[in-house]
Amino acid sequence: MQKEGVIERMKVWERLISLLAGIILVVLAVTLTLLAFGQAGPTILEELVRINDNPINLWALEVAIIALILAVFLIQMALRMRREEKTVIYQTQFGEIRITVSAIENLALRACKKVRGVRDAHVGVRADKLTGLDVYIEVTASPDMAIPQIKAEIESKVSDYIFETVGMHVNAVKVLVTKIAAETRTRVE
Repeated sequence: MQKEGVIERMKVWERLISLLAGIILVVLAVTLTLLAFGQAGPTILEELVRINDNPINLWALEVAIIALILAVFLIQMALRMRREEKTVIYQTQFGEIRITVSAIENLALRACKKVRGVRDAHVGVRADKLTGLDVYIEVTASPDMAIPQIKAEIESKVSDYIFETVGMHVNAVKVLVTKIAAETRTRVE
């Protein structure tokens, strides 16, 4: 029985929102700090901080510190460069297996390049809990080979190689022949 899952990284729009919120909080923290120490001139914010014409400097300073801590956290989270790989997780009789999608792509590429008639290949893998593992391959084929034969051999070898190596069944291997390689001629002088 296989249990598959995918770990996804933070989306771009989530990073942008975190970065924007962090910048706003930095501006708020600086403004409230200036107000707390009496360095800012009369502004709307200063009027909001005053109650009965007595400044509440301690309150402004506490809010500024909290805002600054949140800002640093949000900006750090938004700018984090560590890219988390999508990971396929499945159960076998030996326990839980975790393998990245890029590792599966490399295995599929390796199997594909062993097929006679394949000059170049690009591989993509889609892993989903519901549909399982699908492998998409774009191939540059040799002009002297039959394309249906190349396609069938790629599908068979890639599926078998991933199963033998990883122990995971492949739902579909889809092959697209994008180019036919130019025939190379040898010169005799």
